[in-house]
Amino acid sequence: MALVEVKYIALTEELEKLAMDYQSQAIAILRENGNNITGRLISSIKVQPTRVEKSGLVIPVTMLKYGEWVDDGAERRSGGQPPVEDIVSWIELKRISVPKQFKNVTQFAWAIAKNIKRGGQRYRKSYPFIQPALQYALEKNIQGVTDAAAVDITFYIQETLDKSKSLKKK
Repeated sequence: MALVEVKYIALTEELEKLAMDYQSQAIAILRENGNNITGRLISSIKVQPTRVEKSGLVIPVTMLKYGEWVDDGAERRSGGQPPVEDIVSWIELKRISVPKQFKNVTQFAWAIAKNIKRGGQRYRKSYPFIQPALQYALEKNIQGVTDAAAVDITFYIQETLDKSKSLKKK
C-alpha cells in the first residue's frame, strides 16, 4: 500500500502566525527595556520560511548573536570588534560627553570598540525577551495551533481512508 504524504497546511499557517506574534512581542519587549539603541537587533529578528525536518515542522527565527547577550546578560568575549557606527549612535543617544583626549565622537567610539575587542564586555545586566516573547506567542496561539493540527490530522486520515477504499475497488 502506498503511503500518503502528510500535508501540514493548516498547522503551518498557524505556526507562522505564532512566529510572527513572537517576533512582534520580542521587538516590543526590547523597546520597553530600552534595548533599541541602534535598531540593529530589532531589525535582525526575522521569521524564516517553514520547513519539514526529521524532528517535525520548523519555523526558524533568527537574530544577531547580540540578542543572546541582551537576553541573558552574558559577557561578550574578546576577539570580535563591535561596529564603531553602533557605538557612535549609542554615545549620541545616551548623550555621553567625549573625553578631552579624543578629537571627536568617532575616535572615542573607536577606542571603546578596540577595548571591547581586546577585553570583551563584562557586567552586563540581563534583559530577558526571548522566553517571555515565546510564552506570550504560545499563550495567544495555542488554541489555533491545536485546532489546525486536528484539521490536518483529520484530513490525512480521511485521505488515507479514501485511497485505501479506491485501492480495494481495483
